[in-house]
Amino acid sequence: MAQEKMLDAVLRQLAETRGTWPEISERSGVPYQTLTKIACRIHADPRVSTVQSLFDYFAGRPEHSSTTESSHASH
Repeated sequence: MAQEKMLDAVLRQLAETRGTWPEISERSGVPYQTLTKIACRIHADPRVSTVQSLFDYFAGRPEHSSTTESSHASH
């Protein structure tokens, strides 16, 4: 299975968490305006450090870990 690119993963997570972007901005350290421009694809080529900050934020969320584990678990 192909691994999802970091920017694609961040865009997907931002789409799934729309409405909580102010909190994500505060906790990730990424300015809100920058976050919204990335999410709305106005910034087509954001800085790697910015994408990394958002990626790290989403990777560290407890909801993300349990969702990932449960989606990969076999029943």
